[in-house]
Amino acid sequence: MGTRWTRIAAVSLMLLVVPALAAADIKIAFVDLQKAMEMSSEGKKAKGIFQKKVEKIQGELKAKQDELTALKEELERQSSVLTLTAREEKEKSYQYKLRDYQRLVKDSQEELQREDQELSQRILKDLQVVIDGFGKKEGYDLILERTQSAILFGTSKVDVTDKIIELYNGKKSP
Repeated sequence: MGTRWTRIAAVSLMLLVVPALAAADIKIAFVDLQKAMEMSSEGKKAKGIFQKKVEKIQGELKAKQDELTALKEELERQSSVLTLTAREEKEKSYQYKLRDYQRLVKDSQEELQREDQELSQRILKDLQVVIDGFGKKEGYDLILERTQSAILFGTSKVDVTDKIIELYNGKKSP
């Protein structure tokens, strides 16, 4: 609810400020940071590294899940021939392994989220440096982020995303 009012206030402010800015001959542009992160060479590289890690963790989790499935099937097959004590022990063992698996899944998800956030923050920090330099060099008074600043419309001539990606890729080239 608060976010909705914040956006309404931001749009209202923009409606009041933009005509005044136009009269003052102010240079404004916007950047789609999500696109810049996804389309930059560094973003693609980070995505590839992250995807390999996801696949590795998924493989490990699949192996544990298969182990649990086999243990459960074995328990069901042998339940009629096992003594009550032996069956209870196997069930207890299965429950422990199931809890360990569930913890591993949760820990893996948290680790992947943390790593994704760290990679994104590093790229965003580097992009910010490029955007600052671009804005100063090209004489922009204001560069907005397309998705976070409530830009409802902007022509391609004020979208500098591709220029930022090009500069960022050039900065990161060996």
